Amino acid sequence: MLNKEKLPLNYSTTTILKRVFKYALKSTSLLAVSIIFLLIFSVLEIIQPLIIKKIIDDELSGVQAVWVETTDTKDSILFKGNYYQKDDDLLVGNRYTLRYFEETGEKGQYIFITGSLGTKDSLIRYTENQVVAQNEEGTETSYDYIVLSSDDMLTFYGNSSKMIGFWLLIYAIVAIVILVSRYVETVSFTSASMRLTLDMRKSAFNKLNRLPISYFSGEPNGKTVTKMIYDSEGVRGLYEVIFSIFSAIVSLITVYFGLFALEPKLAWLTFLAFPILFLWLTVYRKVINKFNHFIREMNSKINGKLAEFVNGVTIIQIFNKEKAMTEEYDAMLTKNYKTKMKHLTINTIFGFDLLILIRRFLVAFVLLYFGLKYFTPGVAIVGTTIYVYIQYLEKLVNPISEIFSNLNSLEDSLVSASRIFGFLDEKEDVGIGEVTGVKFSGDIEFKNVTFKYEDGNNVLNDVSFHAKPNSFIGLVGHTGSGKTTLMSLLERYYDLEDGQILVDGVDYLDYSKQDVRNNIGIILQDASIFEGTIKSNVAFGMDVSDEEVENILLKIGATKFVNVYPKGINTEVSYMGENLSTGEKQLIAFARILLRNPSIMILDEATANIDTETESLIQKSLMVLSENRTTFVVAHRLSTIRNADVIYVLEDGRIVESGNHEQLYHKENGKYRAMYDAQYNK
Repeated sequence: MLNKEKLPLNYSTTTILKRVFKYALKSTSLLAVSIIFLLIFSVLEIIQPLIIKKIIDDELSGVQAVWVETTDTKDSILFKGNYYQKDDDLLVGNRYTLRYFEETGEKGQYIFITGSLGTKDSLIRYTENQVVAQNEEGTETSYDYIVLSSDDMLTFYGNSSKMIGFWLLIYAIVAIVILVSRYVETVSFTSASMRLTLDMRKSAFNKLNRLPISYFSGEPNGKTVTKMIYDSEGVRGLYEVIFSIFSAIVSLITVYFGLFALEPKLAWLTFLAFPILFLWLTVYRKVINKFNHFIREMNSKINGKLAEFVNGVTIIQIFNKEKAMTEEYDAMLTKNYKTKMKHLTINTIFGFDLLILIRRFLVAFVLLYFGLKYFTPGVAIVGTTIYVYIQYLEKLVNPISEIFSNLNSLEDSLVSASRIFGFLDEKEDVGIGEVTGVKFSGDIEFKNVTFKYEDGNNVLNDVSFHAKPNSFIGLVGHTGSGKTTLMSLLERYYDLEDGQILVDGVDYLDYSKQDVRNNIGIILQDASIFEGTIKSNVAFGMDVSDEEVENILLKIGATKFVNVYPKGINTEVSYMGENLSTGEKQLIAFARILLRNPSIMILDEATANIDTETESLIQKSLMVLSENRTTFVVAHRLSTIRNADVIYVLEDGRIVESGNHEQLYHKENGKYRAMYDAQYNK
């Protein structure tokens, strides 16, 4: 039994197909080309065996027919001074029958019989001058005959050689057209499916930029990446599987035209297998779908856990937890492996191999059917009918096999589609709009702000304070006091429900989030650095000259980047800035904000992880950065906010003290003084 894991949002198959179809419509022309050429080669593949049958029946085995003596030399063969044509029921003249006769114990030979024999009349014995034939009723009749030599047979094949050449040419042309049609169909459809993946990933990335911060707090990064990359690829797989099933249906329809043309009764009999196949496929699909859901979800969790281990590898090694982490990861892999083995067992027993066995039984049934119906000596034409019918039977079973082999992919792709569409249907951030270019002066007022995270207790309780333009505000307090949450609300990472935040006297909810964030610069404890160069990280998409970037770096004291590094600001930065120190990363973050020149600045524990020397440099940078802008500093090191105009001390989501450093430090039994003395050992 499968464990009851949390599965992705369930969508009906119809809903998923409709949404995939909308994406597919973006490549309508490519799809139309694919379908047209699919129809072309499907029809031609039915015609191919008929050409072979015609060559054998009419031209090779066709000489064993009734020949009529005629005076018309056109399309006739000359044999022993007389002209002969194959009987077409319109010719008038003496009739002769050419047959191959092989009596038990004797070498077979072609004979030319004086008289007209039916196709089901059997030659049973012959004497030196006469041959005895028996009809369906058992009546025996004797006929005169002559034995034909090899040269005589070449005479009878005289007209057939031209027709054989003609039909072989037609066969070659059909084969080439099939080849070209398959190529065009494959290229056009593959292009359409790749376009679908492209559009899907664009939609997913656009969605990523419109999700609220709360989404990323509750969803592992590895799981999100899996949805955007692998599950979007899975939707492409669904698209391809649907088209494969459609191709199989087209092939089934065209094959049945051929089957009914050859043997209608047997064609009707094959329909009896379809209810059994349908029931079988339905049960199989339901069983296998449960495993596909679990495997896909488990793969996502494994990727997420692996990303977590990779990101925390230093901590794992420091705490010597390699064995524990390995055991945890191995347990997940083992669980996934066992589920896959169950999946494989069911697929092996009840899947494609069983269908192959059914196909072999069908071939045996066809041979038995034709054998019982047509088994009479001398009826060579039945062999070609069996050949064509078995060819059609293969083309009949192959589409069913195609559908069956794609069933696993279909279910797996449906799971992928439900996951990526679930991601695309996630609740988007509200307040998203355009950047209008509005410039704030930096007057910020919090009025009775109360906030709690989803399913949690209040983090902020009735917080009110006013920050005037160009003021320097310090926020201190123990962990969990609400400092970072307060700044997250100002940045509009979360939506405020109780209270107000006024910017320049206007409720900031009246502005778009883009306008608010365009006026606010934020530097976190861990600076975000991207692979590229120092310049690309400072400019961060802005079109600025080297000189502008260098001036900014020099202004904040980051002279090393300009004067020390051999390549200067074009020095390469590795993934996540691994080749930079923590302090260097923060200096780049400072320069990035200063170049952007916002009217409001937030520093959230920006100096918590740096050494004293670098902190001094950061302090100087902060003085430059805070000029002519409202600055909020969430500080762990109280020296960072010692020069703040106002310091707010938070505890349990409330402001319990406020004032500048001197005022707060000289307050008896004050919380700020206690924190300061504890930090600096006074």
